[in-house]
Amino acid sequence: MINRNIVFPSLIIVLSACVLFFIGQFAEPRFQDASVDAKFFPTVIAIAQIILCIALIIQHKMKSGVNEEQKAIFSKMALFGIAFIVSYAVVIQIIGYLFASLLAFFAYLVFFKVKKPLYYIVATAFVLGVNYLFGEVFYIALPQGVFY
Repeated sequence: MINRNIVFPSLIIVLSACVLFFIGQFAEPRFQDASVDAKFFPTVIAIAQIILCIALIIQHKMKSGVNEEQKAIFSKMALFGIAFIVSYAVVIQIIGYLFASLLAFFAYLVFFKVKKPLYYIVATAFVLGVNYLFGEVFYIALPQGVFY
């Protein structure tokens, strides 16, 4: 029977391998002051995903001796996660990184009925920190949206 503990990590491994292939196609900039180029961070993330997914598959295989009930491939939470990420990807193109990320964090916290104000403060600080770090320190442009 198809098991989500094997299917999804295998899918991520295949996607990460494709990403590694396409990262090799990135054009080399003529003038670059940074110590790392545009290939560095995507390569690190793709390799980390492959390693983590292999570990998940091995962990599942080691636990497979125990008889446990098979879970459905897609749960309600998985469908919520897919819808949430797709919505975020659409909204970030319309209103930009800063406002879309703030909206996404707050919507997530409200959806799960988080009442602690500290979580909202940390979410706001994280989004503002990432925006500052990428925009002012790394000089990497984050999506600005179509309105500005």
